[in-house]
Amino acid sequence: MNNRTKFYCWLIGKLERRRMTLQEIVDEWEVAASNADHTELSQRTFHRYRDEIDSIFGIEIKCDKTNGYRYYIWRDKYGGTDVTEWMLSALRIASLGDMLKYHNKVMLEEAPMNSHYLDDILEAIDKRYILRIHYRTGYGVELDMTMLPAFVRLFHQRWYVIGNLWDETKSDSQQVFTPRTLPFNRIEVMDIACKKRQLPPDIKSRLTPDRFFEGCFGIMRQEEIPVRKIVVRAFYPENNYITEVPLHESQTKLKDGNNGGYTDFSIRVRPTRDFMQELLWHGRKLTILEPEDFRQEMVGILKDMVTSYETGKDMLEE
Repeated sequence: MNNRTKFYCWLIGKLERRRMTLQEIVDEWEVAASNADHTELSQRTFHRYRDEIDSIFGIEIKCDKTNGYRYYIWRDKYGGTDVTEWMLSALRIASLGDMLKYHNKVMLEEAPMNSHYLDDILEAIDKRYILRIHYRTGYGVELDMTMLPAFVRLFHQRWYVIGNLWDETKSDSQQVFTPRTLPFNRIEVMDIACKKRQLPPDIKSRLTPDRFFEGCFGIMRQEEIPVRKIVVRAFYPENNYITEVPLHESQTKLKDGNNGGYTDFSIRVRPTRDFMQELLWHGRKLTILEPEDFRQEMVGILKDMVTSYETGKDMLEE
């Protein structure tokens, strides 16, 4: 990573914490760990980089002339921040990689699998090219399929491509809605067919991240399972953790009880298997209050788990 990109990350991180004068920025950059070559920062270079940060990340660095000409970050509170935060996170990790060549300072989770497909899939999405994929299912079945990719998603350290299966015997307007979600690690072979294709507008509108995964917890999308209001009770200290790391983006806090001994949360989600697994991950520190039929379903799962632990048998095979 070059010094310019390292400076972007460093400056944004600094100004997120406090306002700084130009001289403070110049002095601290000269001795910063990110500035391994101790490159001096001129006023002209600072303002050029400042403009580039605005152009690339949509982060505007303003100067408060009433408070000692101190620079600070201004963001449009109505503007989207998700992509910006991902870009910054990726750059910071790349910068961290330079340091990790020489220092053992950070313990990392396993990196997402098969990310080498990402560039080709993103290019296919951008240019509307179809993908010809040889794929192995979780049950070991090998399939050949043709897909027009719509978007990608990272979930639980796994990359997925989401798109519509493509019938090459039909024209663009004759394609039908047959969405598929494929994890990268199960793709055996992938080729790009360099011919532009276009989904019918009604299908294309349904294959957007927000609409396709509306009401979903993770990567499982089962339209036959309706979105429901789930009320959970998290006991101390799990209630504090769930407040900081919500179970789902729809989570809202209902009330605290027993002097902070528990907190009730409301979630609107499709209660698919991955959502149930997330609830079970919290163990005895979380319980379902409503709806009653879902609560009883979870009780049944817990009873089967106890029997499996006691007998060593898979209760689903009984």
